Amino acid sequence: MLISVHIPKAAGTAFREILAKRFGERLLLDYKDRPLAPGLHWRRLKQKLNRADACSGIETAYDCVHGHFVADKYDALDKPVRHIAWLRDPVQRTISHYLYWKRMPDLRNPDCRRLIEQNLSLEEFAALPRMCNVTTRFFGGKAPRDFFFLGTVETMAESLARFNRLTGIDVDAMGVQNHDDDTTSRADISPTERRVIDQLNRSDRALYDDVCELLAG
Repeated sequence: MLISVHIPKAAGTAFREILAKRFGERLLLDYKDRPLAPGLHWRRLKQKLNRADACSGIETAYDCVHGHFVADKYDALDKPVRHIAWLRDPVQRTISHYLYWKRMPDLRNPDCRRLIEQNLSLEEFAALPRMCNVTTRFFGGKAPRDFFFLGTVETMAESLARFNRLTGIDVDAMGVQNHDDDTTSRADISPTERRVIDQLNRSDRALYDDVCELLAG
């Protein structure tokens, strides 16, 4: 069973459509946890206490789960699971998230409301505690080698070719890239801004570099 962790602004929306075409009704979309919203610690504690009940029946009804949730959520399933995820350079991911929320605000999220109401700068947005080390939070303590597949947005074609080889699921690289890549996130920022965002995401930088090293090995 594939457990696909959708890290925000890392090609997950387009990848969801690929999975939907492949698995149809056997795909479970799970976006209710909202890992970037307040109270994640307590929601995760509740999940751990009721993990067996939460996973009950899923393994018979579905072959793939995809969504915004922490990677260890489905560890109690009664069948083998294979975790997959896409990562993006932490600075580029943060810029893309900032620009996306300015275009399409999620007003349920207090950080997004603050971004809009206070017209936060990129650096101010990046410094919000829940906006730091987002990828690390979604990994939930898992290491890169705990994943069956990891790809990066920056190596989209090569990563998708490897995904095809591992799963037999044919994916159009251009379709994914054109659908989910926020080209405006490539807007020039100063070296100082880039350095500040990188420092705010030290855990994500270390994780991303480890994944890139693993993929290159």
